[in-house]
Amino acid sequence: MMHDVLRRTAAVGALVVALAAPAAFAQSDAAEGDENRVVATVNGSEILMSDVMEALVALPPQYQQFPPEMLVGILADQLATGRLIEQQALDDGLGDDPEVLALLEQARLGIIQEVWLARAIDERATDDRLAAAYDVFLEQNPPSEQVSARHILVETEEEANAAIERLQAGEDFADLARELSVGPSGENGGDLGYFSLGDMVEPFGEVAFGLEAGTFTTEPVETQFGWHVIKTEEHRTVEPPSFDDIRPQLVDATAAEIAQEIAAELREGAEIVIFGPDGEPIEQ
Repeated sequence: MMHDVLRRTAAVGALVVALAAPAAFAQSDAAEGDENRVVATVNGSEILMSDVMEALVALPPQYQQFPPEMLVGILADQLATGRLIEQQALDDGLGDDPEVLALLEQARLGIIQEVWLARAIDERATDDRLAAAYDVFLEQNPPSEQVSARHILVETEEEANAAIERLQAGEDFADLARELSVGPSGENGGDLGYFSLGDMVEPFGEVAFGLEAGTFTTEPVETQFGWHVIKTEEHRTVEPPSFDDIRPQLVDATAAEIAQEIAAELREGAEIVIFGPDGEPIEQ
């Protein structure tokens, strides 16, 4: 029954948000205002701007793209409806209802778990540990080479050879790509931008990386897409991101590792028995 209540509660919340959304566009004259400003009252009970802003943060991402002032009025009205439900539920004695108390206890224990684990992780996620994680990241992500290249894609080897002859006669590569290339990059002069060796099919990638900057292939290159004439514009080395750039990712990754460590430590020496559908213990 408890799970049914949780599902119904979630469904009601989703319904309120869905009903609120269309009216949000009519609230363009609402101002965000001070967080202590009263935005609504329900039978004398005040709803503050801070309550509205908390509700705004909880909205699905598609609604959060709108300016907050567009949503203030409708969210205040939504909270007012919620306050009425709350008042009626309390009047009906649900404040001491066993099912409500069980749900509250479940939520309390969940919060206790989250807060304790967050604090334990924070104690272990030291600067030294983050620095070590960054060193591992650098080992796994060394500087990489990239090239910027253009190509002319045609259907036959004869067409590719004819394009090479025109290039050798002095015609511009980009202009020729716009004229001849059947690939999607043709309209952009065959420009493929920068790419790494593994980004392209072979032998295209190997040939592009083997060319000196500013030179093009003197023999056609065949792939499953057709015949290519390739010009490498530039070589560059891409350095890995700095510590500060990826610090949030390092914190997340380190937190996950620490959480696993803590779980392993807690389980060590603990007696955990898992029972199967037949009521018999499952071997761990």
